[in-house]
Amino acid sequence: MAGTARHALSVKTDASSLMFYALVLLAVSIPLSEFGMSISQFFLLGVWLFQGIKNDKARNTGEGENRRASGSFLIRAGKNLGGKFRMLFNNPAAMVVISFYLLHVAGTFYSYDLNYALKDLRIKLPLLSLPVILATSPALAPDRFRSLMVFFILAVFSGTIASIYVLLTKHISDPRELSIFISHIRFSLTICFAIFILIYFLVKKDFRSKTERYLIIAGILWFTLFLFILESITGIAITALLGIMLVFYYIFTAKGHMLRLTVAALTVLLVIFSVYYFMTFVRNYTRTDPVDFATLDQYTESGTPYLHDTCSFGIENGQYVGLYLCPTELRNEWNRRSNLDYDGLDNKGQELSHTLIRFLHSKNLRKDALGISALTDEEIRHIENGVANASTLESFNLKSRFEQIAMGYTNYKAYGDANASSVMQRVEYWKTSVYIVKKHWLTGVGTGDLNEAFANAYNETGSKLQGDFRKRSHNQFLAVFIAFGVFGFIWFLFTLIFPPLKLGKFRNYYYVVFFVIVFVSMFTEDTLETQAGATFFAFFNSLLLFSCRRSKEVITE
Repeated sequence: MAGTARHALSVKTDASSLMFYALVLLAVSIPLSEFGMSISQFFLLGVWLFQGIKNDKARNTGEGENRRASGSFLIRAGKNLGGKFRMLFNNPAAMVVISFYLLHVAGTFYSYDLNYALKDLRIKLPLLSLPVILATSPALAPDRFRSLMVFFILAVFSGTIASIYVLLTKHISDPRELSIFISHIRFSLTICFAIFILIYFLVKKDFRSKTERYLIIAGILWFTLFLFILESITGIAITALLGIMLVFYYIFTAKGHMLRLTVAALTVLLVIFSVYYFMTFVRNYTRTDPVDFATLDQYTESGTPYLHDTCSFGIENGQYVGLYLCPTELRNEWNRRSNLDYDGLDNKGQELSHTLIRFLHSKNLRKDALGISALTDEEIRHIENGVANASTLESFNLKSRFEQIAMGYTNYKAYGDANASSVMQRVEYWKTSVYIVKKHWLTGVGTGDLNEAFANAYNETGSKLQGDFRKRSHNQFLAVFIAFGVFGFIWFLFTLIFPPLKLGKFRNYYYVVFFVIVFVSMFTEDTLETQAGATFFAFFNSLLLFSCRRSKEVITE
């Protein structure tokens, strides 16, 4: 009997270790490899099946004929799976979580584009598989959970180092190109989570040696800096929001009235200053004093007349872009230096002449032959690639993102043209989404027909967005509303709120941080519409809901 018990314990330990290794593989794959995400989930599924079968075998070891009489391997496997699914069905929170995927399955029955519907179900399969596996598996021990978080942080760090290598070895005209494994938005979400995991490690003193604590502080600073290198407004905004939330938590829990009052006042002042700075920046960038045309030069150094156009190109950096404009010299000099036609399109499909004029303006050069002659060959290549502002080529420069937002807002307000600004494009996406919702508010368009619904809506509304920019909602809530109607939208909100409420996870530091990151991102992104986004959400949502329930170290009351 003692030998049987030892064998059962050994099998259980082996299965538990395999499950942990599978979780580690998935955690490190999220920021680094979409292929790794797929492989690790197959591995995790195999371990899940192996775990129960081996435990069943261990329980029957030494029983001789009784074990052989219990049936074949397949019968034992079936009994094991039956037990797991009984466990699942008795877990209301888990059933609610997986119901969101089942909603997508139901949505295929009234979709015309079944090919896309099936593709969407495949992409979002983690929303079903990971909750099922983790809700029916033993919880992680505190030390293993902490180790899993460390592996995730190291993977995110590796991703940032790979991005820096790209920055130093290649010509990058768009910070989004720095994220080479997954989309820059999803990558920024993993960075946000890594920052606040490290903050927890630091505050709770999970790692006590000075070297470890210095490394944790360095990690927090590095990840925060990298968000600025990546120029991720979403990541920076979420990090700031979580930081403010932590400060207010400290205010309400700290001892000493004056200390709480001081921290609260400093936080409010910081928020007010940030808002004031941004509003002042936009106002100064998009406004200018009236122009006295009599004081402006009328001819280039070659004697060609200038145009001073204050209508066609708008205002950038507090000046009219169209001043000191000489199209004749621009055309001749540009066509001499580049193989792309001045009157054609750049590599982003934009009017090259407009890209060139804006780039020269950003460098405070006149739009004539001398202005082009002052450009380097590298800058010519950037203009060909659609770069319209020289400041965007500078590293560690969040100001350029503000300039893009301000410029995009000005153009959109004046001409209804959102093509040059990703932020204003989102406004068009949201307006188009609301248009679709009004037409299909009851049942939605189904799982597979979102692309067709958006294509039709852009045509029906006469959107000025170019074909390459006619994308979907960039808002997860609107995407769900469009697909499944008002009742599907309400149920989606229920699947987000009920499970953590039922399990008391809104008192868990890790879950609150994760929930805020994901929930806020859903306002500006289709967070669950890509493999990386769906896996990131499904993995950590399921892990923190179902695999930490016995881990006292994780809970902060």
